[in-house]
Amino acid sequence: MIQKTIACLLACLFIGHFNFLEAQTNTQKESTYVGEQKNGQPEGKGVLTDTAGNVYNGSFKKGKKDGYGELTLKNAVAGKDNVIVGYWKKDQYIGIYEFPYKIISKSYMISNASVTHEPANPSGNIIEISVESVSGGSATLSGEMPKPTLTDHVFNKGSFQEMIVRTNQQKRNVYIFQNVIFPVQAVFKFGNEDITVDFNETKNYKLTVVLRD
Repeated sequence: MIQKTIACLLACLFIGHFNFLEAQTNTQKESTYVGEQKNGQPEGKGVLTDTAGNVYNGSFKKGKKDGYGELTLKNAVAGKDNVIVGYWKKDQYIGIYEFPYKIISKSYMISNASVTHEPANPSGNIIEISVESVSGGSATLSGEMPKPTLTDHVFNKGSFQEMIVRTNQQKRNVYIFQNVIFPVQAVFKFGNEDITVDFNETKNYKLTVVLRD
């Protein structure tokens, strides 16, 4: 989080010197660009160097930094360059990751999966998994239809301290991973079905999974 904040501050300070698209400025006239273009503007991959020697190497869209890139800021005083790596949107640095989370894959019988998130909690962050099906928990003549359960979980990246299970919900089962260390890439399995999710930023997440009957 500190690294991202510092990177954002550096990027914001640099925008005024590096925005080669500002009309009729000296920076625009003297900056150099090498790379893909469309309609006379940077589009795709390219390298932009300003008069101070600061270099952006990455993606452009409609003449603006957009997508993944690496910004090298010359620091004559310290004698060492500062490098900002991450994602940009309309010339604004948004962070190391393009999105706070991303669903990488899910098997066919998972009909729907959604993620919500809240700001990070100093006392410890969680990933809550809520799993349900259309008929799970419904009453029948022979009793209650079984609710889907989390049968396994694999953290390929990141870690957690403890998992709490709540099975007293009417239509769903809930699993709460506590004191999570991010970034996380995890595979959650529900019998033969599974979903893989990246949780990139330090936040409190809730993953809701709905299985087909």
